[in-house]
Amino acid sequence: MPVYNGEKYLAEAVQSILDQSFADFELILINDGSTDGSEKIIKSFSDTRIVYIDNGKNLGLAASFNAGIDAARGTYIARMDADDISLPERFALQVSYLDRKPHIGIVGSGIIIIKEDGRQVAVHKRPRSHKEIKFGSLFSSPMYHPTVMGRTEIFKSHHYSETFSNSEDYELWSRLLFKTSVQFANLDEPVLKYRTYPQSFTQTLNLDRRALSAHNTIVN
Repeated sequence: MPVYNGEKYLAEAVQSILDQSFADFELILINDGSTDGSEKIIKSFSDTRIVYIDNGKNLGLAASFNAGIDAARGTYIARMDADDISLPERFALQVSYLDRKPHIGIVGSGIIIIKEDGRQVAVHKRPRSHKEIKFGSLFSSPMYHPTVMGRTEIFKSHHYSETFSNSEDYELWSRLLFKTSVQFANLDEPVLKYRTYPQSFTQTLNLDRRALSAHNTIVN
């Protein structure tokens, strides 16, 4: 979980991970140069499963993701944002799925869209099968990034590109889908509440960043 000035929702996001029904994990929190109270909130948790990384300055999402990947020691790596909420059975569902399907390397899910106050407004899904996901990637990112769990060796062998400022996930999925044999899947059941609000990252992409994101579609 990378954190950059995320104090408003951070405690709720962290607690949603610590409350998972599947308890055998490490929670790697990467403070990406926050200037608000994020570090104080992180250090207020005493759970021994928390691993704290301080970038010292703002390096960006991709660099923070890569720092977390390098530090990870588990069988699987799960993504999480500092303003979302993982449902209690998320890890249990995704770990069980990957354990049962060794040919699948990356699994995501649908999302429950919530507003700033936590009110649910919609449920969105992504294509389920690898073939559908690969076809969908010709037009947009086929995975909801904060829902993703994948095999650690895949992430350690294929880091996020730090040249992409907002579409590093789409670039990585495209690279894996078209240049490797990694298989993708999405659970039909949502595992995460995805928060949208005026200051959220997805709501503040300027035109230059949207154009950069379109690069992945053109390449695919």
